[in-house]
Amino acid sequence: MPHVGGQKLKIINEYQILMEESDEHHQINAIEMTRRLKARGIPAERKTVYKDMETLIDAGVDVVKGEKGYYIGSRVFELAELKLLVDAVGASKFISQRKTKALVSKLTTLAGVEDAAQLQRQVVVPEKATSADEKIFYTIDVIYQCLDNDRKMSFKYQEWTLTKEMKPRHGGKLYVVSPAFLIRNDENYYLVAYDDENEEIRHYRVDKMVSAEMLDKKRGGKEERLALNPQEYARKHVSMFAGEECTVTIRYKKKLVGVVLDKFGSEIDVRPDGDEYVKSRVSVAVSPQFYGWLTGIGATICFPEEEATKFREYLLGVIDSKGIQL
Repeated sequence: MPHVGGQKLKIINEYQILMEESDEHHQINAIEMTRRLKARGIPAERKTVYKDMETLIDAGVDVVKGEKGYYIGSRVFELAELKLLVDAVGASKFISQRKTKALVSKLTTLAGVEDAAQLQRQVVVPEKATSADEKIFYTIDVIYQCLDNDRKMSFKYQEWTLTKEMKPRHGGKLYVVSPAFLIRNDENYYLVAYDDENEEIRHYRVDKMVSAEMLDKKRGGKEERLALNPQEYARKHVSMFAGEECTVTIRYKKKLVGVVLDKFGSEIDVRPDGDEYVKSRVSVAVSPQFYGWLTGIGATICFPEEEATKFREYLLGVIDSKGIQL
């Protein structure tokens, strides 16, 4: 058959049809395939469909010839895996409502007919804050370009005002950093990077970054960046707030050992301290947010003494601000 009316794209369309509309219980025979191709404006004959199916099989596509037609035998993702991905997208508060629905729709196309229908029935897209901005995808793209090309990036960093508006920090100052990696923590996306101006590692919430651009300058802080471990960095920076990193010993009730291990990992030491309490040494960026976390679970800092003193002063400050008489 001469190459007319989309013939060059015929086999690609056949592959798409099989991926989106077939599985073991929904096989597509040659006659039905020609009908679906014609619905897409592509003339086709049954004998050419047979040849195309053989071509797809030879190319490594798992096309199975069943009793009633052809179908895709195995897919990249299992239903349970797709459900996890869909749930992760739905739980990401930095992805807008509209973008969430679009991504979920795309993910369901990776499943077979029945699995896609089941996935759609199970999907619950939660209502999200209207502040979610799709510009985050552009910023992430710029970050990956910088990582791939070993280049610095610039951006402006925003913060909330008392009038509940997002305004550029420091009067619209242009931040210049050398990206190290992206990390997700507490439902937010963060860029961990080397700050060339201050010569230290810092992190920034990606949804607060605007006007991101890749610069024609090679990244700095190579040694500092290579020394980073993403998982360890996330553990040390509770809620991703900055603070001076140090090792402290905390004391808490034995029943809370799971909470502490979930936060800092199973590698930390856990030793009994009496019948009801245990102690653990943790490496962490000490900050008011860390103090707040300790207060929330009823834990204390018992070593080193200077850190224990700072924590007591923090608690006294909280009590004083509430006007509580001791």
